[in-house]
Amino acid sequence: MENQEAKLLHKLIEHYSLSVDESYSLMKLFLSGEFNPKMAASILSIITFKGEHPDEVTGFAKALIDDMKKFNSPYDNLIDIVGTGGDHKKAFNISTIAGLILSTLGIKVAKQTRHSKKSFCGSADVLESMGVNIKADYEQKKLCLDQENIVFIDFKDYCSVCGPISNIQEELGFYSILSLLPPLCHPAMVKRTIIGAPDRFKASLVARTLENIGIEKAYVLWNEAGYDEIVPIGVTRIIVVERGKEHRELTLTANDFALAGNYKVGTPIKGGSLELNKQALEEIDNCTHGIALDTVIMNVALGLRLTGMTSSLKEGSELVKSHFKKGMLSQKISNLAKITNSI
Repeated sequence: MENQEAKLLHKLIEHYSLSVDESYSLMKLFLSGEFNPKMAASILSIITFKGEHPDEVTGFAKALIDDMKKFNSPYDNLIDIVGTGGDHKKAFNISTIAGLILSTLGIKVAKQTRHSKKSFCGSADVLESMGVNIKADYEQKKLCLDQENIVFIDFKDYCSVCGPISNIQEELGFYSILSLLPPLCHPAMVKRTIIGAPDRFKASLVARTLENIGIEKAYVLWNEAGYDEIVPIGVTRIIVVERGKEHRELTLTANDFALAGNYKVGTPIKGGSLELNKQALEEIDNCTHGIALDTVIMNVALGLRLTGMTSSLKEGSELVKSHFKKGMLSQKISNLAKITNSI
């Protein structure tokens, strides 16, 4: 196996990218645990610093999809909203709250969630602090989908095969090709998704990979103020990926969502700590006007457009504003807590 690693490492050193097949075989080796840690770290580092190629991400993603456990669902219309991480903005858990509100509108959401290993706060940390059992069993999760239209999926619960190579990733301490995989390799095999990226390069990379792995429809976005989600600050650009069609790009601001307008660049979207994340959730739940509520409205409206439930972003925005009522979020979370803690 070391010969295979050495061969691919030398190819990368010579400034060549790996093919889909080479990347697939390499990721299979990483998932087997039978790799040389020093060579693996070198390979991941070189791929990162030369810039990932779509063929490399596609090969890695296909190998992980083949090996990971799946969340089997009777629903074939599940969607997700998730970021790739790497924007370092410490905003509140935007996509999680958007997913919860989408579920109140009848959209089936399989929301990937995660704990934070740093001083920041992951969506799983917030949900657990409010009583939701992220480690609920399959029957409880299925009941969440049946009754509440949303299920929370911890990627690591379905990708135990990633353990050995994930340890290398953690030791490296920087964003690598492995960091791109969770949004691309969904345990519930969602057919439609919204994925946020920190910049144009990563967004283009994700869009090409989604096309290669056969996604039905996706919005891949980045915000020019540096966020990996759509926010009412500056301009957000979206690559629309649809099976069998050419990619197209949209340029959006708050005005496209029937909102008053953009906030000034530099306006904070507070989050980061558990306390600030819960505070943002409470403000939104109380329908308190401000940047947090406007941000969520934009993300929910985009989700509605993805599903085809609305024909325009403005229509989706107006639907959210007329539908969402005070206390709706806390009631939804309470319902999920009851289901996930039932015997």
